Amino acid sequence: MAEEFSLVHQVDGPVLIIRTKGYLNDLGAEQVDTICSDSLGKGIKKIVINLEQSPLINSIGISILIGVIEAIEEAGGALAFTNLTPTNRKTFEMMGLLQFAQAFDAEADAVKAYKA
Repeated sequence: MAEEFSLVHQVDGPVLIIRTKGYLNDLGAEQVDTICSDSLGKGIKKIVINLEQSPLINSIGISILIGVIEAIEEAGGALAFTNLTPTNRKTFEMMGLLQFAQAFDAEADAVKAYKA
């Protein structure tokens, strides 16, 4: 059975950082969506999602992440995914997510780029 989903988030200057843990399905992705929406409403438009501890992402989770990307784009923001497994990176590329969001190998690199 897939690991129970959880996440933590923090704001570092102008950047929201979300770290997920466990299977990113519809319930997990909805939590990510809620936190991103709240942050966009507060004017935080640069978001980094660290997926290092979420090697499994289902299609519903990806579809919700597409909605997150659309909301961030509408707000004039930017999104980065970090620590993607090779399989998730390939899936994100095939689904077109990386046309609208950046991928970084490490969270620190994404945060540094968004603070610049």
